[in-house]
Amino acid sequence: MCAMGRGNSVEVELKYVGADLGEVRRRLIEAGARLEGERSLETNAVFDDEAQSLRSAEKLLRLRNGDELTVKIPVEDEKYKSRREITVHIADGPIEEVLEGLDFRPTWRYEKYREGWDLDGMFVTLDEMPFVGPVVEIEGDREKIDQTAERLGLGDVPTSTGNYRSLYDAYVREHGLEPGDMTFAAEATGRDRARA
Repeated sequence: MCAMGRGNSVEVELKYVGADLGEVRRRLIEAGARLEGERSLETNAVFDDEAQSLRSAEKLLRLRNGDELTVKIPVEDEKYKSRREITVHIADGPIEEVLEGLDFRPTWRYEKYREGWDLDGMFVTLDEMPFVGPVVEIEGDREKIDQTAERLGLGDVPTSTGNYRSLYDAYVREHGLEPGDMTFAAEATGRDRARA
């Protein structure tokens, strides 16, 4: 969820990988943050053409929860992940069929449990990811990202400007797994196979 509004905006964020979500939640509450989105399962499908031209151009075409279509285009930024984000909500209709009619197919699916908070105009999400684990995203004014991270006890937590696909790909390489979708069912199946 982009805190800075829907439609056409620039998303500036930093991910904190491996954070203690319970501790971050406690600090958010103590700081007077407002819960903007209850913890819920989010499903995402990433679309691309056969040549993977969007991925190679570092662009993203994503359908979230079947009704929110987003295009992300990279913007130069030395420290933070910055992307121009264009989002439209699809009230009704077969959007996947429309995309497939334009030769875009789902190339990767991923899920997460997400909870969103507003802390003094900064949007903080607590994400529980299959394979990757807990991730906190801080999005908003680039001048306040580091300050917000310190307030939430994230100063020593490793950061990433990568997207969830790059985090997943790194996990797969590190653990010698066969790449696939980043879903909770895929994670459970992988763990079951590892125990056998």
